[in-house]
Amino acid sequence: MTSATHADSFSRARRIVTLLTLAAAAGVSQSFGRFTYSLLFADLRDGFSLSNTVAGALGSLNLLLYVVGSLVVALTVGRTGLSGAVRIGVAGNVAGLALLAWSPNVGVAAFALALTGFCAAGVWVGTPGLAAELLGPERRGAAAGWMTGGVGSGMVAAAAIDGLLSRPDSAEPGAAVPAAADLSHVRNVYRIEFIIGAAVLVALAVAVRRWSRTPGRTGFGGARAALAKVPQAGRLITAYTLHAFVVTTVLTLIVDHLEGYADLFEARDAAIAFSSIGIGSIAGGPIFGRSADHLGRRRTATIGFAVSLISVVFMTAYPLLALGGQALAWASAFIFGTAFTGIITSIAARVSDNLSGDEFGAAYGVATIVFGLGLAAGPPLGGATADWFDSFGPAFGLAVAACVAGIALTGWGDDPPPGGDAWI
Repeated sequence: MTSATHADSFSRARRIVTLLTLAAAAGVSQSFGRFTYSLLFADLRDGFSLSNTVAGALGSLNLLLYVVGSLVVALTVGRTGLSGAVRIGVAGNVAGLALLAWSPNVGVAAFALALTGFCAAGVWVGTPGLAAELLGPERRGAAAGWMTGGVGSGMVAAAAIDGLLSRPDSAEPGAAVPAAADLSHVRNVYRIEFIIGAAVLVALAVAVRRWSRTPGRTGFGGARAALAKVPQAGRLITAYTLHAFVVTTVLTLIVDHLEGYADLFEARDAAIAFSSIGIGSIAGGPIFGRSADHLGRRRTATIGFAVSLISVVFMTAYPLLALGGQALAWASAFIFGTAFTGIITSIAARVSDNLSGDEFGAAYGVATIVFGLGLAAGPPLGGATADWFDSFGPAFGLAVAACVAGIALTGWGDDPPPGGDAWI
């Protein structure tokens, strides 16, 4: 069944329900299965008595398996179909969340994080393609906006769950919190996310029928051939990878960093900052998408990297935070969130200008592999840098340097002619 047939055969109500279900699936896999670790970084580190370096490597394991999963999806999606890749991916994430909710030791937690990372790839590659089939090939940007909105909503939900559940207090003032008590908060957060994930899995079985593009069109060889048609593809993908590094470094370390300023922030204040990134990421797609139409793809991506740079500085520098307080941290986090999804939208739009719908889906699978490498690099480099300097500041300095490099990569060259959906 073709994309146009799907777009025509689904009623408006069914289309909206299916899009919401796909967006929820993206939120479960990306936000619950991956980004929740950023919220619980300090709890897991202290509960398992890990260093920042080891805890960062644990988070990187999730992201490295995401890269492996992206490669597997690129090679096998012709057999499973996009809907099959999404269902398998969500099922794997639900299983991983269950393991995290009841993990008895760090080994089981590491396996669970690897599982959720591996399975998240199928969901992220599959959901935009299925959404595009529902909306029609001329609305690929709108489809991507629905899915990035799902990820942002998942981040907000994860932060809300974390904030509503109280962390355990020590028995006496100044006494160390036992490891088991620290991990009880982690397990409670993941238990709620497991329940939500299981409900989404059931909804997928009801709302998402089995369909896919013609088998073989999204194979790895076809994706590589599609990328060859994109002007300056190497520069675009390098910028995309740098953006991934910035995002994962900030998301992994920001909560622990802000909590370190005990005179300015409480744990709940830091969680609100994380939630603000999620709220901003919901808005980033349409805001930057419309800019990409009016100002051009390249110029909009450059603006996104500049916005990321400024927001990281204002969100992490103590002298600025001492002046602006919580409001500055939350506003900067929101602005960073808009750039988070905005840069993704801008770069994806630049690629889609040169490709058909099927070619875009294939090329995006390869781009996701490289994007995953950038995601995987953030936690261990950031954690090791924090351990080396005994401060998170230099780790955020690396993120700022990556933003500068992104500006250099996107700040010159010609845009393809603008056009298409206002969302891209």
